[in-house]
Amino acid sequence: MAMALSGRKPARREGAKRQPLSKGRPESKGFQESARLASKTSDRRQQDKPSKEDIRRERKKHQRRFRFVILFVSLIFLAGGLYSVLSFLLTSLADLDMVKTMAWEYSASGQAWSFQRELITSTDQRGTLIPIVNEGERVSKGLEVARLNYLGGTSLNEESNRRLYSPVAGIVSYEPDGLEIISMKKDYEELTVALLEEKINQLMPATKENQGLAGLLQDKMAQEGGEDGEESTSPEEPLSTDSLPGQEAPAAAVKTPPKEVAAGTVIMKITDNLSDCYVYIRLPEQEEAPLTEADPVIMRLEGAGEGKGTVFECQEIPGGWGILVKLESGLEALRHSRQHQLTLVLGSEDKAVVNQGTVITKNGQQGIYVVKKNKVHWQPVQVLEERDGLQVIEGIEDQEIAAGDIVVTRPWVVWEGMRLRG
Repeated sequence: MAMALSGRKPARREGAKRQPLSKGRPESKGFQESARLASKTSDRRQQDKPSKEDIRRERKKHQRRFRFVILFVSLIFLAGGLYSVLSFLLTSLADLDMVKTMAWEYSASGQAWSFQRELITSTDQRGTLIPIVNEGERVSKGLEVARLNYLGGTSLNEESNRRLYSPVAGIVSYEPDGLEIISMKKDYEELTVALLEEKINQLMPATKENQGLAGLLQDKMAQEGGEDGEESTSPEEPLSTDSLPGQEAPAAAVKTPPKEVAAGTVIMKITDNLSDCYVYIRLPEQEEAPLTEADPVIMRLEGAGEGKGTVFECQEIPGGWGILVKLESGLEALRHSRQHQLTLVLGSEDKAVVNQGTVITKNGQQGIYVVKKNKVHWQPVQVLEERDGLQVIEGIEDQEIAAGDIVVTRPWVVWEGMRLRG
């Protein structure tokens, strides 16, 4: 007890051996196992440690990989730079423009015939017609127009010659077409689409051969002369063979050549160009009535300008529509000949307009390239008209072209989905 309290350890007896602390104790086995594992780990590390050659090879591999990454990134930047330059150049070459609008007149063309009051002259004997006034010239009333020398007579024999005077002021023609029957007083005052269709279909095949028309025309004149007392120039009422007081035959050179005429043919007509002029137009392939009665209309004749008229009647005919128009002003050329190729202006509306060359054909479809949010898009269109370096267009497939849209005027340098620099 006293020893324990003093804090001293008991003295070791002499001759006693000092034993290791772990010997004979259970925990000494754990220490040994740990030592073995540490030794094995150290040996394994020594075995796994790469050689200098392996380190050199691994370093080169990493260097090659790094260089590849650098090259790849550089190519990406280079491609981006080239694309930017190319995009800038193509944007400059594309030449962007803004869509504008204009009032576009939609029209239709067709064959036309003009009708005015006409007086004809026919002969019951064959002979030679010698024109004094040229074809298409305007003459005053009572002027000597031509002479007819009957076959078998002499130029000195008045009985074998006939002087032809103009019964009214008008335009001279020596080439009747057979439709003069419509232009005589009664039918002329009662023109209708049905009448014109009937007479044109009946008489047009005979326009070049006037044989046989004289009898029909003679009957027509006889009827009108009996009903109205109107002067006519028929063989039964020959034109005067004496010059009118104070009138001399024109001394101008004859340009219209003489021609042989057969008995019973129409040899001359005078068109009263101061009378009302009616124009009949056939418009083919029109699904709906293009015009209605009393509509104002503009007519165009190539090389002769345009004239204004009022629709007298519009009726459906086989293959289209027949339109009878009263000429109000302009188009004097309609009064000098019968048949024409006329264009009727049916109306107008605002349409998109682009420069010539903006529209191209792609896979058989016309279209333009429109730029939206700096991206190029293909849009199909229909070209309505080309004039003065412009193309009048409208969108199709429910894709409208509006004023202010940006389009590419040089479409061969762009493609669908291409981005342009702003």
